[in-house]
Amino acid sequence: MIRIDAVLFKPAGILVDEHGVPFEDAPPAMAELASLGVKAIEVSALSEVELRRAVADAALAPDRVICLTDTEQGIRAAKAAGLRPVLMMNDPDDAMRLTALDPFGGVVSLHELPDFIRFVHRQSPESR
Repeated sequence: MIRIDAVLFKPAGILVDEHGVPFEDAPPAMAELASLGVKAIEVSALSEVELRRAVADAALAPDRVICLTDTEQGIRAAKAAGLRPVLMMNDPDDAMRLTALDPFGGVVSLHELPDFIRFVHRQSPESR
């Protein structure tokens, strides 16, 4: 069974621009995740240690957490921490390169993230 209980992310570049202003898709996506019962957890760094700490502090099972990232470092750290990395595909060429690292999935916009999680939940044997 695959169930997602939380999304970990480093806000810079994912939720906000270089001036700290939220991208227009961020607030509605975060609200929709909350309505699904999925926690959104900000981390200060995409390192294995920081990701493990965030999961432990929230008392979550690592395999039920996705890490939204747009970097190779983020994908590798998420996998090392036992999380499921989801690629935020900001740049098409970079996204093609990063798919070689076998992320759990990918989204082009935060608007897609709640639907991605719904899809994962529907694939779970419990939902059938």
